[in-house]
Amino acid sequence: MGVRGLKTYIESRNRNYLRSWAFRDKQLIIDGCNLYYTLYFDCNLDQMHGGDYDAFEELIIQFFENLRACAIRPYVVLDGGADHTDKKWDTIMQRKQDRINAAFALSVGKKEKVLPILIKSVFRQLLQKLNVPLVQCLKEADWEIAALAEEWNCPVLSNDSDFYIFNLKTGLLPITHFQWKNVKVDRKTNKKFIQAKHFTVGKFCASFKMNTDLLPVFASILGNDYVKLQNIKCLIWAEYSGPGTQHAHINGLLNWLSQFPEPEAAVTALLKRTDDNEKAITQEALSKGIHEYKLFPGSLAQFFHSETIPCTGPLQVLPEWTLKLLLEGKMSSSIIDVLVHQRVFMISQVEDFQLPCSSETSRPIRQVIYGLLLLGEQQTADKQALDIKTFTGTSKCYVEEYGRQQLKLSIQKVEAIQTGVMEGLQLKTLQKEPHSVRLQVLLDTLGVSSEMFRGTQPALHLQMFVTHYWLVNAQPQPSQVHLWGLLLGMVYGKFSSTPKRHRDMLLRPKKLQTAGRRMDLEHETAHLYSQWQSCLKWSLCLNSLLCFPVSEPEVASLYRGTLVHHVVGDLRSGITLDCLLVRGSSAERLFKQLEDAVVSLVGEDFIKKMRTGLEHRAAGKTQRDYNGQDQPIDELSSSFENLMYEDINDCEDDDDDLNGKGRKSKAKDHKNEIPDVPCTPRTRHKAKARNANHPSKKSERRCFE
Repeated sequence: MGVRGLKTYIESRNRNYLRSWAFRDKQLIIDGCNLYYTLYFDCNLDQMHGGDYDAFEELIIQFFENLRACAIRPYVVLDGGADHTDKKWDTIMQRKQDRINAAFALSVGKKEKVLPILIKSVFRQLLQKLNVPLVQCLKEADWEIAALAEEWNCPVLSNDSDFYIFNLKTGLLPITHFQWKNVKVDRKTNKKFIQAKHFTVGKFCASFKMNTDLLPVFASILGNDYVKLQNIKCLIWAEYSGPGTQHAHINGLLNWLSQFPEPEAAVTALLKRTDDNEKAITQEALSKGIHEYKLFPGSLAQFFHSETIPCTGPLQVLPEWTLKLLLEGKMSSSIIDVLVHQRVFMISQVEDFQLPCSSETSRPIRQVIYGLLLLGEQQTADKQALDIKTFTGTSKCYVEEYGRQQLKLSIQKVEAIQTGVMEGLQLKTLQKEPHSVRLQVLLDTLGVSSEMFRGTQPALHLQMFVTHYWLVNAQPQPSQVHLWGLLLGMVYGKFSSTPKRHRDMLLRPKKLQTAGRRMDLEHETAHLYSQWQSCLKWSLCLNSLLCFPVSEPEVASLYRGTLVHHVVGDLRSGITLDCLLVRGSSAERLFKQLEDAVVSLVGEDFIKKMRTGLEHRAAGKTQRDYNGQDQPIDELSSSFENLMYEDINDCEDDDDDLNGKGRKSKAKDHKNEIPDVPCTPRTRHKAKARNANHPSKKSERRCFE
């Protein structure tokens, strides 16, 4: 939820509301979404280029290893779908618009905070790999986290200011003050601990001589995501604060509330100071706000201990197998929003904002997901229970997709569809369908034939199917350098966990080190890779809904944004793949394996007819000119074979070009005012005839032929 300004007030230096705690050997309830959000930004990981998931993986692994070293037993809780009452609707809409604005700001070189689109998938995969207990709630997690912490008598780890309001016996450990990187040792006991700051409602209220039951009133008056009383003119609280006090409105409100023995008296006094025409709405808002913070035993404890499926309200109509996957975090929470609200919010990424939203490329994948969830004979009763939006006199069903049109949040109604193989499939029994049927749904959706499927190794199935889909459907068309950059990123991800001394023998470290290298954002590249990530996100969702007909890849190893963007720049500047891979190494063999998989899926002619992407655009030429002619560069293809043994130092003369020296910043070509470019939604899955739009250039030989 979040209480505006409260966290800053409590953590201000002139106050002592946080006490030190050498934390060890206890259970700890972790607000999972808040944790990965805080750690990603605190450690300055990449946002502009789509995320560095392998670096995030290392960070999370180290975090939980340090907890284990201190005998701390973590239990992680993730947010699920939006509440069925839509009580937070205005806040959700504003945050989605803010995310669009932030992503655009990043795209033009400004500082902002935008989480990469696959972070939640990486996080939950890692926790399952590390055997960290995890539950994904079926709605927002704040209340369930607080209820579980109270039931188990253990603290919560979060930066969410709502946990300063819940009256938890064991209190809150703010992530900001949780010094997990610096594990210390108690000299007396020789046991390891993490130095933390500790907050409890009791000590905080005692400093104001205030009843703890008044804190929910305080939060409701001050305003959170559910309650907003900022239009009530009488709420001016600074006059109750001392002169020169920081955060005078918060301090004054606390002083004012401390005179009342219990919440009812405070609410009555407030209503007396409220205009008559606003009394009713104020009383209703306060009542709802206070109710949000009342705690009683929740449902998470049973699921953590025995995987008992809790009572799920509107989602009770779902088959148990889907509820179990949702609670385990193995199925996307977007499914909940489709079923309860018949809507989905697209996650804005850093991309070309003059083009249609990158999520449009993956829309046909989502349409199949909607069809599996909302269509089918057995869902008749479910439709009544979930109030699924259908059109009178038709059997069609639609889902509202909230994306963007240029810089504005937009809504499009998207039809749920059934492919031929889906006819007769029922959600209730989907997990019992033959593997071949579930697999065929996935293959049909991603445009992969059975013949293509047989030529791809099982470990590479999903990532290669997604790459095939992206190559065929992305707009603008990916070039060869975009494909090679993506594949090289996968190679790097595969070996990123290898000890450095061994990794250096497999990959050219001088060229793959990107830290400290300045690089302007190339908007076409950013847009294409954002489309690939969106396709992967929704393919993962479809694969889980189909009960995993293909194995789920480790997402953290598939994409490293800074690296793939640098590789594209390297290749365009004349650096060859030979400078990045060691001949005869495992890395070279894996690259060849990935390349062969792509060729088996799209065909060698398709690769040859792709744009090379090797052209050097003239300084000042706009990024919108995607149809500019490629400059045929035969040197690159010939050097693939001839320069295998070239010393890496021979490539270093190109570093000035790679760092952007002498080149005009392409981010500057994008202005804050975007021209009115029509956005045409794509709602049907068609294989595009790319050759008609992008004539074949002088073909180069494939690398490592």
